[in-house]
Formats: sequence, C-alpha cells, structure tokens
Amino acid sequence: MGLGISRRIRSFRNNFLLKVKKINLPLYRSLIFLGAYFKFIYKINKKKTFKKYSINLDEINKYEYKKTSQNNEDGIIDFIFSKLKVNNFNAIEIGFDYFENNSINIIKKIRKGLFIDGSEEKVFLLKKILKFIYPKKNLKVLNTLINKKNINSIISENFEKNDEIDFLSIDVDGIDYYLFQELNFKPKIICIEYNFWYGKNLKCSVPYLENFEWELGSLYSGASLLALNDLANSKDYHLIAIESSCVNAFFIRGDLKHNFEILDPEKSFKEPLKYSEENIVQARQELLKKNLNFF
Repeated sequence: MGLGISRRIRSFRNNFLLKVKKINLPLYRSLIFLGAYFKFIYKINKKKTFKKYSINLDEINKYEYKKTSQNNEDGIIDFIFSKLKVNNFNAIEIGFDYFENNSINIIKKIRKGLFIDGSEEKVFLLKKILKFIYPKKNLKVLNTLINKKNINSIISENFEKNDEIDFLSIDVDGIDYYLFQELNFKPKIICIEYNFWYGKNLKCSVPYLENFEWELGSLYSGASLLALNDLANSKDYHLIAIESSCVNAFFIRGDLKHNFEILDPEKSFKEPLKYSEENIVQARQELLKKNLNFF
C-alpha cells in the first residue's frame, strides 16, 4: 500500500512538472533545481553502506562501499587512491546522474574535473548544483554525446598537455568499449562499465553506433568483461577490481600495477546474487541472439 501511494505521488509530481514546463520554463527549472539540490545534499551526507552483492570476492572487494556512486565504486576508488598516495587529482566522468556518479564522493579532492553527459537536464542540474556548492572548484559540466570522433578532442580542449588525468569513468550504457578503444590519453585509473550478462568466456560488445541509446531495462548494452580486459591489456592497463554489483571494472596503468594484485577476469568473474542461475542462463541465451560484435 505504501509503495502504491509513493508511486501515485511520484506520478502526480511528474505530471505537475510537465505542465509547468510547457507553461513556464524558468519556473520549471527553478523547481527541479530545488528538488535536485536537496537530493544532492542528502546523498553527500548519507552514511556509507557496505553490502556485498555477489560471491567469489577478491581481496579488494573488502574495501567496497556505496555513498554517492551507483553501486560500490566509492570504496574501491578511495582504496585505490590511498594506495597510490594521491590526494588531489584530475577526474573525468563520462555519463552521470547529477546525484549519483563516481566523482561526487571525491569531489573535494578533485583539482580539475570534467563531467560529460548527453542529457540536457542532468547537465543543467549538476552544473547549477556544483556552482552553488563548490563555486571555487575547477569543475566543468558539458552537455554532449561522446563518440569515437570527439572523445579525444573534448578532453584536449579541457586539459593541458601536462595535466595528468588521474581518474576516468566511462558509463554510457552502450559503446563504452569503442570509447576506450579510441582513447589516446593515459589516465592512472579507468573505471568502465561492463555487461556481466555476456558471461565470462565471450569477447563481445554491441556494435558501434554513434548515437547508441540504451533502452531502460534492456540487457542489450556494453561489452563483456573479457573483451574489455583484452583491450585494456593492449593499452598496458590491468584489471585490479570488479565491484560486487557486477557492473564496473577498474583498470590500472602499467607503470602503477605493482601496487595492486592483478586479477584474472575469468577467475574473478562474478554474478549478482539477486538472480538465479536459471534466470541468468535464459537471459544470456536470448541476449546472444541479438546483433553483437565478437572480437
């Protein structure tokens, strides 16, 4: 009953805001900013949660926690940079939500930050929130769709040649593999989404489409962990973490790999406990009937 009331309230709010948007755009933006601001404040002040979502955990999974990331990336990011003894860094976030992304929890330590997303509304909200809360920090928010043609030029326009990029997060729900493949820069750490539904043995991805759009709830997105690991190795990056939600993989640049245990992507592969083995097998069989690129 409580859930039903919550949905009705949310539906009423959304319908109300849509009507306001048609009538008075400035008022609409003021209202959504107000709601977004309080949601952001709540997120940055909430307590950490330490729940694990799979088994077959590696040593690094002990350090997982969630605060402002979508899953348990916050704790892994903290652990990595503590091992590297890096306290101030440059960060790039490709694909984000204004209240939930991998850079919010470390934002006070960011020297220069670049946030990029194709959603005009998410960009508007994050830009306003960051300007209001962190007016003196060097944080830029861009509204653009990243693709193979523009990824390097956009980074070049916002970072000097001698600006080392410490952290790069790629989360575009689709062509992540191809963005990584095209990347000419060498960040210390790359966090990238993979699709566990492809399983641990296949090297595959959705085909490259410049304007690929993920359908909410669809399993058809991204690349397999093994495909990303092979690509990473070809660029002298090495797998050091797979967070227990089975969504993100972390790769370290070769000159820094001695600080961490390097993982075997097949041995460390995980599957979320919330799905049964039968569910996973059936869903995987259907997914593999779709149009995929195999490497």
